[in-house]
Amino acid sequence: MARWNDEMLDRLADQTQANTEAITRLEAKVEANAEAITRLEAKVEANTEAIRELREGQAMMVQIIMQQQSSIEELRQDTRTMQADVRLLLDVLTRNYPNGHQGGN
Repeated sequence: MARWNDEMLDRLADQTQANTEAITRLEAKVEANAEAITRLEAKVEANTEAIRELREGQAMMVQIIMQQQSSIEELRQDTRTMQADVRLLLDVLTRNYPNGHQGGN
């Protein structure tokens, strides 16, 4: 019985040693994973900041585009006004004056 107990104690010691080594390896992996998570969190933070900056840039671009569209519409209106003015001037220049003289061409 003593021999069986010795064998069992040896097996238990071997298993304990194997478990200790496995725990050490797992602890190292946990530490490596924690470091990887920290790096990923930093990347997520950087990406979040980049997204915020892109959204701000996008909002500015939308504002610029809206201003450009407004300017284009103003230019169109100015062009229509100028065309009307030119038509009026052409009418004045090409019609007969009250004293019988025709406008110069």
